[in-house]
Amino acid sequence: MEPMLAPEGEEWKNVAEADLDHFGNTLRPREEVLAEARQGIENHRKSDAQWRLVDGNGEPMPGLKLEIEQVTHAFEFGCSSGSTLAEEAEDPRIKARNALFVKLFNCTTAKCYWDEKWHQPIEQHQGQRITQRFTDEIDWARAYGLKVRGHPLVWTVPKAIPQWVRRYPYEKQLALMEHNCRSLIQAAEGRIKLWDLANEMLWEPSLRHLAQRDWPHLESTDEMLTYLEPAVHWARDEDPDAVYVLNDYGLEVTYTPLKDVTAAMQRRRFVELVDAMQQRGCAPDAVGTQSHVGKWFPMDVVRKTLDELGQPGLPLQVSEYWAKPNDCPNASELDDEQRQAALVQYLGDFYTVVFGHPQVTHLTYWGGAEFFDRGGWVPSPMYHALNALINDAWRTRTQTTTDREGVLRFRGFHGNYVLRWTDPTGRPRSRQMELHRDVGNDTIVTLAY
Repeated sequence: MEPMLAPEGEEWKNVAEADLDHFGNTLRPREEVLAEARQGIENHRKSDAQWRLVDGNGEPMPGLKLEIEQVTHAFEFGCSSGSTLAEEAEDPRIKARNALFVKLFNCTTAKCYWDEKWHQPIEQHQGQRITQRFTDEIDWARAYGLKVRGHPLVWTVPKAIPQWVRRYPYEKQLALMEHNCRSLIQAAEGRIKLWDLANEMLWEPSLRHLAQRDWPHLESTDEMLTYLEPAVHWARDEDPDAVYVLNDYGLEVTYTPLKDVTAAMQRRRFVELVDAMQQRGCAPDAVGTQSHVGKWFPMDVVRKTLDELGQPGLPLQVSEYWAKPNDCPNASELDDEQRQAALVQYLGDFYTVVFGHPQVTHLTYWGGAEFFDRGGWVPSPMYHALNALINDAWRTRTQTTTDREGVLRFRGFHGNYVLRWTDPTGRPRSRQMELHRDVGNDTIVTLAY
């Protein structure tokens, strides 16, 4: 029996092998890369705080004992498998799963495909726009204080462009794409401040070449800009304060059956595209890599890929990532327990290297069922491994005492904090604070009773 081929837009699933030849012999050992990443975390994810605490009269408060607890991360740890308030109200297992979700992640994805058949299509039938699931996911995220990533505004792959659009001439198709883009941002009502503006443009045709698609379909920079440039302006017209990201896949490893397309070539094309957009005044706010196609990557591949994509000087995001046990390079030689151990190590290594890179601001895990066992209400080994990093190793909790000038000093991870102390009457007190890179780290704090 012939193997079932992946649908359009997912042809990468048919690729069985990948190689790293484009890096030559330059890849460093895992431990060397991880050591560099851990130092990067110390250097780029933490700052020294020096807060002078004064009372309501402006007098310093020496000898004050405080507990300092970080309550949120500035870095965005996302997961695409959000939920809705209705789902968790109907099923206690989902509510339990969601409690685990919001403990680990501070960002989720609200999906808004123009047409993805099975996956929350917005307008599969002309004029019948269905945004309920999209806005329900936003409502759920906001109820838990999560940041929301909207995905995606523009995606020129056949499965994501409704069939009814294609009966119109190109100019009308572009106008319809504009209407869809603007309508999605309007539907979000300012509650989404992070959007995947465009998806997978390095592998797919421009809108006007959709009918000629031949994957991998490589367009020139100028051709990609026929729809990317106006899309940037549409989006910023509707919400100039949001962050708009270009994201793509196949940037880490080369698919061996596609000898004329290499990962190095795709990275170079991405940088050239962003450079051109900067020159035209329509640059994205960040560059994203999906980082989940082509088996598992050596850690130096992850680092070098981020370095190259960061050449235009924009923030970087890992917009879609997953780790599957069967993608382990030697999976057939391992038993289930060994595959699970390898998976946990790979997950931790990847997050460490990404978190240690100074330009990365966001990492979304695409999917999420891997984190939950027993119907979603029991954390899996992957959950425990990631929790040990995000909520233990990379979170600041400490106790200290102000000096004789009332100055509080500590070094902590960037994010939101709560200070706790006891006033002279024995009453517990607290104060919210923020610690960010070079912002608000040397300030006077009034603790008025």
